[in-house]
Parts: sequence; structure tokens; C-alpha cells
Amino acid sequence: MPMARFLVPPSSIRGTSFRLSGSEAHHALHVLRKKVGDEIDLFDGQDASYRGRIDSAAAGEIRGTILGRRASSVLPIHLTLFQALTRGSKWEWLLEKAGEVGVERVVPVISRRTLIKLEAGQAREKLKRWNRIALAASKQCGRSDVMAVETPQPFAGLLGVLEPSSLSLIPWEKESERTIQAACRGYQGKKINLFIGPEGGWDPSEIDPARRAGAIPVRLGPTLLRAETAGLIAAALVLREFGIY
Repeated sequence: MPMARFLVPPSSIRGTSFRLSGSEAHHALHVLRKKVGDEIDLFDGQDASYRGRIDSAAAGEIRGTILGRRASSVLPIHLTLFQALTRGSKWEWLLEKAGEVGVERVVPVISRRTLIKLEAGQAREKLKRWNRIALAASKQCGRSDVMAVETPQPFAGLLGVLEPSSLSLIPWEKESERTIQAACRGYQGKKINLFIGPEGGWDPSEIDPARRAGAIPVRLGPTLLRAETAGLIAAALVLREFGIY
């Protein structure tokens, strides 16, 4: 059975000692019933994973000793998924699976055909939940880092901030020739942006500005995919091209 994993920020690690507090300590002590002497897995949410032992537990805080460092699972490819918002449970499922696949960052996109509209207050609360889902995914799949989930952004505004050295791909159902494999061929950089449209697909008027910003239209296959399925398949195909899978 896999060992329980807990997030310990770098600021809570001093040499070979660590400290867990807040919700992580509560979960360890009161949900999983961990006790002094138990060994647990730790990760710092950035690039390090450890094996630790609980030495003391008092006042809702755990103190312990780091017994060893585990190999980092952080990927050498920095993949950002710019995904048009989908409805409720589909979006949360997508976030969980994107974290497992190895996406580094998810930026929710508001496109012309996006059906989801969030008020500022709603977006703040949703963002907190989305990042909790990303954290849970890291714990489940053994990532050393935690996928970042950012505030929803309008599609047009995102095109103006793409780095020239990055590779930007935009799957589009009307692109019949260029594949993700072909678009990735020869790229020597490490930063990849993947733009996935909403349930109704990209509006044709969004493709030309994307091209001008440097995004390359690609096809995913012979069938039309659901938005959440397209995001995961495209992410996996990209990572496969760079030797991750």
C-alpha cells in the first residue's frame, strides 16, 4: 500500500528536520491516525520529495526527521495548458487528470464560445478549490511539485504574452494536415503552450490572431473529442514527443 504523502513547504524544512502544521498535520493525525514513530512521504511542492519520520505531535503540529531524499519527479518540459472552461464536474475531472499526466500549469480560458461565466467572487472561491484538486492529484500520483491553476483569462489577452522562444500549439478541428508530432519536431526548447477550445470549438475568428501570435494549428485525430478529452490527449501526445511517455 502506498505511503501517505504530505506537503511540507521548503520554509518548514531545516536541515534534516521538518514541521507539519495546519490541514496537513490535521489530516495526518486525525484522519489517517499517524503517530510518533510512523514514517511518511513528504514533498515540498517544487522539486523535492523525502521520506520522513514523525518524532513528536502536539498542539496540532508534527515535528520529525527527514530520513532520505527521493528522486524528483519534476518533468524537464514546462507544459502550460490553456484550456477553455468546461462545465462543473468535467472541469474538475480535467484538472485532476492534467495533474497526473504532468501538466505544469493550467490557465482557464474564456473564449468566444465558452459557456461558463464566473463573477469575481465566484472565481476566487473556484480557484481555491481548483488548487486543492491539483494538490490532491500530486499526492495521489507521486509528483514532487504541484500543478498551478491560475485565474481565468480572456483568450485574446493571452495571445499577447506568449514568449517567442516557446512552442504554442492550438488543436483545431478544421486543421487537416499538421499533427502534434510534426509541430513538435525540431523544437529544442522546454516551454510548450497548448490551447484547447471550448465545447463548441474555437470560433474561426480566433484562429488567425492565434496564428499571428505564433500558435500553430494542429489536428488531434479523425474524430471530434470532448473539450476535456482533447486537453488530456493533446498534453499526453506533447509529452510523449519529448520522451516523457
